[in-house]
Amino acid sequence: MRKVLVALFALALAFALAQRYFTEEELKRIETGGKAYAEVFVGQRPDQALCSIHRNRLPADLLPKFLEEQRALIKYPASGKLMGDWRKGGAIFNDLRKANCFSCHFGSPEHLGGDVGPSLEKYGLKRGQSEAVQRYTYEVIYNSWAYFPCTVMYRFGAQGLLTPEEIADVVAYLLDPESDFNTKPAVGSK
Repeated sequence: MRKVLVALFALALAFALAQRYFTEEELKRIETGGKAYAEVFVGQRPDQALCSIHRNRLPADLLPKFLEEQRALIKYPASGKLMGDWRKGGAIFNDLRKANCFSCHFGSPEHLGGDVGPSLEKYGLKRGQSEAVQRYTYEVIYNSWAYFPCTVMYRFGAQGLLTPEEIADVVAYLLDPESDFNTKPAVGSK
């Protein structure tokens, strides 16, 4: 009984907070969406709920704390190396069942890329392989919200989709000047 009361209170609180951010029509859809929808809406992680409530545009006063919390989630490979094996990284980058990076980013020498995210064509040749570039690339792949709050990009490490070592392999694929990503033309390039 206590769990039911807590769930109802949480739902009522979420609904009350949502009233400030959603239109009447959206509120009606939430209200009539059923128990399963309400549970998903109420059961979001706090960071995701914040993005949902603010429609993926966090107010400036919330950004510093949000970014700090997201950066704190980043874990690094046990070896300390932010660039692994580019061949393994290519397999991960170009695998629909693994990272599927090419679906949103142009630049793959194996698949025609998407345009949801920025072009990564010849990423390493354009940016170099400095420690700062390695760290930035690793951290964005691990938890994109640490740089781009509420973006649609997967948070590969933060969500447990890739291990730190696998992310380091993808970093190598993007940055290593010997990588196919930097030596072969992207599918569809001119």
